[in-house]
Amino acid sequence: MIDHLRDGFGVDPVCRVLDLSPSTYFARKQRPKSDRRLRDAQLMLLVTAAWEDSGRTYGARRITRTLVRAGHRVARCTVERLMREPGIEGVIRGRRRRTTVPEPTAPACRTWSTAGSPPSVRTSCGWPT
Repeated sequence: MIDHLRDGFGVDPVCRVLDLSPSTYFARKQRPKSDRRLRDAQLMLLVTAAWEDSGRTYGARRITRTLVRAGHRVARCTVERLMREPGIEGVIRGRRRRTTVPEPTAPACRTWSTAGSPPSVRTSCGWPT
């Protein structure tokens, strides 16, 4: 983020706004990549290739098995994490995942009506308005 803003504002003002010392920013820029990050970059290529070879149908379990058969040591949780970052997903068979999304035009619901209020009408959430 700082790299995008440093040309226009400079490092010191951006770090001041982010409540970060400039020496921390420069130390992070000079630090070599960690072993995990380097291995993740290699595995990401393998995971993507296995997913593409399967016709974009394999999930984390099958991709893990494919990579292990090919001679790579990789855990399923690692493959799950690597698939989650770019949003790679296997084909979902059977019932789809269902999430509840509130209707943006639905009226706000009250839990109880008072004695002097007009007759209640049931809404989408089931409570009288």
